[in-house]
Amino acid sequence: MFELDETQRMVESAARSWCENELVPALPALESGELLPYELLRRLCADLGVSEMLAAMAESRLARLRGDAPSADRSGEGGASTGLGGDPMLTSVLLKEISRVSPGVGMVLISSLGCAMTILERGSADAIQRYALPVFRQEKIGAWALTEPGAGSDAFGGMRTAAVADGDDFVLNGQKTFISNAPYADIFAIYARVRVGDEPGPVRAFVVERGTDGLETGPPMRKMGMHDSPTGEIFLRDCRVPQESLLGSLAGGGGSRGGPALDTINAERSVMPAMCLGIIERCVEESVRHAKTREQFGRPIAEFQGLAFKIARMELALENARNLVFKLAWAQREGKLDPRLASLAKLYCAEAAVQVSLDAIQVHGGAGYMAELPIEKLMRDAKMFEIGGGTNEIQLETIARSILG
Repeated sequence: MFELDETQRMVESAARSWCENELVPALPALESGELLPYELLRRLCADLGVSEMLAAMAESRLARLRGDAPSADRSGEGGASTGLGGDPMLTSVLLKEISRVSPGVGMVLISSLGCAMTILERGSADAIQRYALPVFRQEKIGAWALTEPGAGSDAFGGMRTAAVADGDDFVLNGQKTFISNAPYADIFAIYARVRVGDEPGPVRAFVVERGTDGLETGPPMRKMGMHDSPTGEIFLRDCRVPQESLLGSLAGGGGSRGGPALDTINAERSVMPAMCLGIIERCVEESVRHAKTREQFGRPIAEFQGLAFKIARMELALENARNLVFKLAWAQREGKLDPRLASLAKLYCAEAAVQVSLDAIQVHGGAGYMAELPIEKLMRDAKMFEIGGGTNEIQLETIARSILG
């Protein structure tokens, strides 16, 4: 359970080699905004066979919806819960390796795929064919839009974006903010509270294509970290979409608790620990190497107990994070992923990524504070995981509620 199998090790090795050879040289241009990450991701997904695996999953779902697959054929079912090639650990390995170099680029990928997964799991065959498949093939960019200026942690209860039925259409009005890929996305999965008559209904997702009248996006926002992950706002002003744009049905509740949207949130939380693991793993490796080679007072700094103990605690965090990522993959594969486990893993790994990256900077001293070394960027990027996908405090509330009732 706690070791990668041969296929997973091959993906790990191939992804690490690709990232070191292709992604590392591009980091300065990505960080400055001179280069966007999308073409690099297209190449990565093509070279590693990721696009092919994702497209196969979507084609399998399409075959079932159209009645072209035997009822016993369940391959690829479950969408975000199954992972690449039906193995969630492959997804974790890929995201870990990308995040050792650039967590921001990893965020670009999961945000785009989050949009496609929402369409895959709740959309019609036509919606999957038209919108999800091009995103899985990296031909188009996706964005998954939930957060609003006045609705962050209370994303569902405080949601003001509304979808009003009008004849054969829905008319969307509202604003989304802090949305990954928003400035450049082609396909949007946008959450809105549906109104039929005078009564507010459930929160549901709508697929909207760039170029639709009434949809506009703002420029990339300036951020503390994740500079290589474009983030922006979405504005909806009398944005009219056909009823077929509604993903799923209006049945099944989904008021202030979010309904089907929570499935995507839990899926997002379950992949973020792998990204944090990449940060932790890289920081530990860099710190051990530096401690063994850097000399002060006539001996390697690894021989000073204070620093050695710091690295020992970093190694403890690495082992705990790795074990949680393995458990998440097992839970996803067995269909046993629940909000408690997703929140436990995200909370621990996010806190560990921030602390370990700070410790790595301390181990490196003045050099660690400089942008020439990778850990300065990893520390800035790590902080996002304590906020995005649900803050640490929301994770604690979810955990407490699950065990205390």
